[in-house]
Amino acid sequence: MQELHAALLELQELDTEIASAEMRVQEYAPRLETLEGPVTAAEKELEAARVRLEDLRAEYIRLERNAQQKEEKLHAYQEKLNKARTSRDEAAVRAELSLIGSALEADRADIRHVGDQTTRTDIKVDELQKILDKARDAIADERGELISGRDAAQLELDQLRERRENSAVRLDPQSRRLYERLRVGRSRMVLAPMTDEGACGNCFNVLPVQEQAEIRRGESLRRCEGCGVILYAA
Repeated sequence: MQELHAALLELQELDTEIASAEMRVQEYAPRLETLEGPVTAAEKELEAARVRLEDLRAEYIRLERNAQQKEEKLHAYQEKLNKARTSRDEAAVRAELSLIGSALEADRADIRHVGDQTTRTDIKVDELQKILDKARDAIADERGELISGRDAAQLELDQLRERRENSAVRLDPQSRRLYERLRVGRSRMVLAPMTDEGACGNCFNVLPVQEQAEIRRGESLRRCEGCGVILYAA
């Protein structure tokens, strides 16, 4: 039973080390997030500008296509005008020509406007890319150090978890289930020594004399009635 207590204590110590290692790993996330804040903001702004540029280019192509269709219609109606036989037919064709011409001029104005916006946005994309590159360069060294530190902490955590699993598999299933059940949701220890005065080393509840004797004999796993930890003779 002393060997079992020793194995459980080793598992508890590993769990304590794992909890500390997990905190060390987690500490890197907010530090990296703060450091990368300007870069992230620049990336979002650049991406939005690129999306805007693509939309403008698509709109420019659409407007050019529409204008071309109207020019073709103008040409077709011009031919109709040349073939008009009556004043009434000529007036109708001229009315259509006027409408199409107005629509074409509106499209051409839109094309010029969208073209200007496209040019400005294209320039903005280039400027934002330079800002992003500069922001990345500014944090490159510190970011590299943080990532190296995080990776080292993660490696240590992985090794501790592997050690824990190797230690846990050597326990008998019943003892392991009891340990794992007690550990879930606990911030305090799973095992605690019984003091020389016969009290729980965790909650300091004084145990009955018979319970003290059973713990000292170490013939089975005994738990504190007050706090539920597994007790062992110091």
